[in-house]
Amino acid sequence: MLAKARLLSALCALVAAVVVVSQVQPDPAAGPDAVQLRSTDIPMTTIKSPVIATVNPDPFDPCRDIPLDVVQRIGLAYTPPDPEDALRCHYDAGNYQMAVEAFVWRTYEQTLPADAVELDIDGHRAAQYWIMKPTDWNNRWWITCMIAFKTSYGVIQQSLFYSPIYSEPDPDCMQTNLQRAHELAPFYKF
Repeated sequence: MLAKARLLSALCALVAAVVVVSQVQPDPAAGPDAVQLRSTDIPMTTIKSPVIATVNPDPFDPCRDIPLDVVQRIGLAYTPPDPEDALRCHYDAGNYQMAVEAFVWRTYEQTLPADAVELDIDGHRAAQYWIMKPTDWNNRWWITCMIAFKTSYGVIQQSLFYSPIYSEPDPDCMQTNLQRAHELAPFYKF
């Protein structure tokens, strides 16, 4: 009985597939001449002039714009700088990691959490705040602190993070991040 039910369901599936394919097949009477491609110089949009200039999608790339000798001099080249997604660069100092990232789609005000402390870093408006996040392995915690710079195009976000289990010695997150911000700010594009 079970074998007959399987055979009947397979036969129904085959009939359904034949019906669907026969309905999807192109009409042979239309022939290859049915599609005509033409080229014109007429714009395809109805945008009124003048067109507003869009935001530069690549105003600052830390891996490209911060010289390697600067990164080496301040101790962030334990491993070579690693370009990540978008405009993010990952730096390694041995006992802590750092990432610098430019955002063109988010404003400074949207970036700051309620407990951020605003300050001036080398004449630029910035804010400093804490973040903690779990890692992907063993439910360990990374301790992370941020500095966000206000720019003409959005935000430069500088994060310092380390594992209290694997880092020796543990850095003073806020103070070390602030020191790196003062050292790197001359190379940031605001």
